[in-house]
Amino acid sequence: MKGKHSIVVRNRRVQFALELERNITVIRGDSATGKTTMLGMLRDYEELGAQSGVAVQCDKPCRTLTSRDWESQLSRMKDSIVFVDEGNAFVSSRAFAQAICGSSNYYVLITRESLYQLPYSVEAVLELRTTTRREKCTYNKAYPYYGTLEHAASEMDRSDRILTEDSNSGYQMLSKIAEQYHVRCEAANGKSNIYACLEERSNDKTLVIADGAAFGAEMEKIYRFLKLHPSQVMLYLPESFEWLILKSGIVHNAKLADILERPEEYIDSAKYFSWEQFFTELLIQLTSERDYMRYGKQSLAPFYLQAENIRKVISAMERD
Repeated sequence: MKGKHSIVVRNRRVQFALELERNITVIRGDSATGKTTMLGMLRDYEELGAQSGVAVQCDKPCRTLTSRDWESQLSRMKDSIVFVDEGNAFVSSRAFAQAICGSSNYYVLITRESLYQLPYSVEAVLELRTTTRREKCTYNKAYPYYGTLEHAASEMDRSDRILTEDSNSGYQMLSKIAEQYHVRCEAANGKSNIYACLEERSNDKTLVIADGAAFGAEMEKIYRFLKLHPSQVMLYLPESFEWLILKSGIVHNAKLADILERPEEYIDSAKYFSWEQFFTELLIQLTSERDYMRYGKQSLAPFYLQAENIRKVISAMERD
């Protein structure tokens, strides 16, 4: 499945609206925020149709997945939007992650847990909020759970260090950028280690740079740390390092501007488990015919570390 899909679920008393553009969306929030009500309405509509008193507007079939025989159920769902309620323990399992990898479905997972087996985006973590109450009906809409995150890349010179996920190509580029701002660049050696690195030196002013497209599961504890140390931690979460290179203008392609503007129209959930995978493959493809700029995830070609290209990446970071 590709594209952006709007869903409206309503009956005479309540309406829910959400918009999906990625294969995995997580809906969080406290009790009594409407999550279970929405799932119950979808389940009723799936079983009884219009007789349930529920109406569902969407260009794709909306299905619900329960814990009983979930693997068999899921094997029959194609090109659909699949909702899973909290309390279904299989959602956090490796088996579920393997089952939905390469799926033609989009998934909406209602849970208060961080799902470390799944590569979902920070921007795909939503919460339901009441917008209006009128005519005896309550209207609810899904909004970003973490609000509008400040992109702090333009404040690198105020940091003591830049903390990256790993020591591969992105680290090589960011190390060169850090040199220009006279700050340290350190690798956490995995996104799951970023929180520990922040705790270890909580007095440092740290700019965390990580791939937002697959950082959703790590974000809850980082967000709590950010609230406790608001002046010490800044976040810059581009889709991925490859996305940043593509956005910088170093690589040229006739369709690239449109791809970056509307990635959901190009990224097929059956082929890419996360947007990070798509942008990596795209950058590899676009640079494969020129040896001097051939991109590799493990090691960066010297071409990218030239002063002019460093400036382009910095400019792209500051614009984002």
